[in-house]
Amino acid sequence: MKIDHIGYAVQDLEAGRAALEALGFQFEDAIEDAARKIILAFGALDGYRVELVAPMGDASPVTRLLETVGPTPYHLCYASANFDEDVRELRQKRFKILIPAAPAVAFGGKRVVFMYSPAIGTFEIVERDA
Repeated sequence: MKIDHIGYAVQDLEAGRAALEALGFQFEDAIEDAARKIILAFGALDGYRVELVAPMGDASPVTRLLETVGPTPYHLCYASANFDEDVRELRQKRFKILIPAAPAVAFGGKRVVFMYSPAIGTFEIVERDA
């Protein structure tokens, strides 16, 4: 697997975007993911990608994180060309699934899964073509 991006939870997508643009990031258009109750935008700088994730209301999965710690980087995302195999192997190594694999609007319908390890916290895996 290869690192795809770093996910940042932000309360205000435009404010987060403006702050990272001041550091030189170039952003794509925002994407609404109603199923996940989030608005997100990807930015890039020098080969690094970030994903800003803002809640669409109180039922959003990032709302509690923002209430607890405020805006913060909260996950690394890994791209996997062997999605099912990688998830299965990680589960055998006692990594837990937090949010089951499902198609994601932000990745053109490719599946994503959120997993957790007590040693490293939350991370995401996105399905990629081989």
